[in-house]
Amino acid sequence: MNTTINSLSQFVNSKVQINQGLADAIDQACRVEELPKGTLLLKEGQVAHRLFLMIQGTARTFYYYDGKEVTSWIYREAQLLTAWGSFLSRTPSHEQLELLEDATLCSIAYPELQQLYAQYPRMQTFGRITAEEQLAYIDNFYKGFLFMSAKEKYDLLLSAFPDLTQRVNLGHIASLLGISQETLSRIRSKK
Repeated sequence: MNTTINSLSQFVNSKVQINQGLADAIDQACRVEELPKGTLLLKEGQVAHRLFLMIQGTARTFYYYDGKEVTSWIYREAQLLTAWGSFLSRTPSHEQLELLEDATLCSIAYPELQQLYAQYPRMQTFGRITAEEQLAYIDNFYKGFLFMSAKEKYDLLLSAFPDLTQRVNLGHIASLLGISQETLSRIRSKK
């Protein structure tokens, strides 16, 4: 995906061609923020009210299990991020959303997104395409992921995110892969 996208309207246009009126409406509904590493965009128990587009930086969703942090996903540039279950169902989140690097984000609130869907059929098409892509990606990733060795999981992650190990804490990567940091260190030392 193009990592030079710097607005939600550009991101939408990369999926479905939009006219200037829709681009202006999207840009008007969006908020752009520069936030420091460690910022929690969402805490457990809060409802996810915003959908973010990562312009620059990385983030992760995580939750606690048996008193330990478990990273559920890592996001980078030109990706949409939120606590999806909370955002879509309007219910409190079981996970948190944390910036792993200083970041520039463009975000839109749930009501404004719904208004754009209602007003512009191209936005509805964008929403459908995005949902289909996300579902296919998650389906492909996790079906294979369940049966892979630790090394195969790491190789799959690197094929999708080649520079991730230079940008993200290895503990978060190990957690995402469901392996110990020691196992991850052994895998990395053999490369």
